[in-house]
Amino acid sequence: IERGSSARQAASQVVRAGADVPDLWLHAWFRVSGQARSIQAGTYALTPELTPRTLLDRLARGEQVLRNITLIEGWTFSDMLKALEASENLRQDLNGLSPGQIMERLGRPGIHPEGRFYPDTYRVARHTPVSVVLQQAAQTMDRQLAQAWSQKHPDSPLRSPEEALILASIIEK
Repeated sequence: IERGSSARQAASQVVRAGADVPDLWLHAWFRVSGQARSIQAGTYALTPELTPRTLLDRLARGEQVLRNITLIEGWTFSDMLKALEASENLRQDLNGLSPGQIMERLGRPGIHPEGRFYPDTYRVARHTPVSVVLQQAAQTMDRQLAQAWSQKHPDSPLRSPEEALILASIIEK
């Protein structure tokens, strides 16, 4: 369902995508149900057993098909950006920005990007901005680092989570 679509347009898009029902009937169902204005833009799965009621519930709740975006352990920040830029499932909102500008856009000005993004598989809706994926990966790294720091040995020579992250990056290389 394209952003800004009316209920009539949404019904037509669903029928073009393969729903076996006249779009006029589907639109009528959307209107009669009272949820026509609740339909959310996004990518949805159509399956043979899907009823008009179930379809409308999904459209109104925004239960979109999610895509996997994987950030591989050992990747540099440059490697990560290349992979994210190559994904046709993501909206490119960071093109042409320097690493410093990207970190500023993510609310982390003055922080070097290397080692700041947790390698994992993130599930996102189609057209999610690259910046949102990086924000999720940075927040996950923050949580993982805080958890690791809370378990450090009291005699550790490391004075901050920042130092632990730098040491871990050096060891990994």
